[in-house]
Amino acid sequence: MRKIRRKKEKTKRKIIILGVFLCLIIMASGYAAFSTNINLNVKGNIKYNSRVIQAWDTTSQTDFHSDFYRENIVSATFVDNNNVPEIATESWNVSDDKTNGEVMAWVVPNISDSSKYDLYIGAKAGVIANENSSHLFDGFSNMKAITFNDNFDTSNVSDMRGMFRRESNLTNLDLSSFDTSNVTNMGGMFSDNFVLETVNLSSFDTSKVTSMAWMFSQCNNLKNLDLSSFNTSNVTNMEWMFTSNYNLEYINFGSNFYTNKVVDMSGMFVNCRKLKELDLSTFYTSNVTNMQKMFNNCEELTQLDLSSFDTRNVTDMSWMFSGNDKLTIIYM
Repeated sequence: MRKIRRKKEKTKRKIIILGVFLCLIIMASGYAAFSTNINLNVKGNIKYNSRVIQAWDTTSQTDFHSDFYRENIVSATFVDNNNVPEIATESWNVSDDKTNGEVMAWVVPNISDSSKYDLYIGAKAGVIANENSSHLFDGFSNMKAITFNDNFDTSNVSDMRGMFRRESNLTNLDLSSFDTSNVTNMGGMFSDNFVLETVNLSSFDTSKVTSMAWMFSQCNNLKNLDLSSFNTSNVTNMEWMFTSNYNLEYINFGSNFYTNKVVDMSGMFVNCRKLKELDLSTFYTSNVTNMQKMFNNCEELTQLDLSSFDTRNVTDMSWMFSGNDKLTIIYM
């Protein structure tokens, strides 16, 4: 009898333990059902990404990236719902996971000009940016405004190459809500924005970025750039970073604009014709090999302090100071 009772007691304990374990699983599942972006690590990584927007091929002719819409969309707004209105001219499922349609994009006729369109991109609780967000708005030649409304989560993005490239009618861009802590590539991010006057980068964490090549090239109307939030300690490529910013007068590099890992600075400030001064005190150049045309055609520069420069590994300095007729003093 004692043996039978002991077996029954052991069985009961097993049932109780199993019941508690099942309750915990059910509770965890219930919590997951109410969460919109969860990463679970159970013998691997299971990512719930229904709000993630898809990445784009630059040659894509689908959805709002067709040549027609690139030329005719004048504004883009991110919203916290995916309800396509009846007045929408066209709509698309732009979810990374095409099976759910959680992220929708649609266009409606612009009120001021019915031949143009306003773009909306939305998901319940907001849109999560794709890890590869390169060229997201590249080539929208008539885009005049992009509004994020805290509905575009960029915390997982690693690639922002050419993200706002060739926005030839965009005058202002507020990216103060961007979390760039995981971005590694910002090459050409704002290049060829010919009328861009202001860009708010106050929240930018660039500590993981390795490439800033061509980042602000040909932003012809920029007069001032505040890069005081930048930490460039891992950047290796700064070639042509500010090239042909014809109206740029001042750059605030801040105290963390380090260049100790940079290899290429060729053409970095070429054709910055109104740049009157440069504080390069944080520039350490012991790994740089290319400084070709670095200050070429900086017509308003009168002096340069390069006392922090270490050029022992530089192999190309051709045309480094050419076209600088007012440059009379260089501190080495």
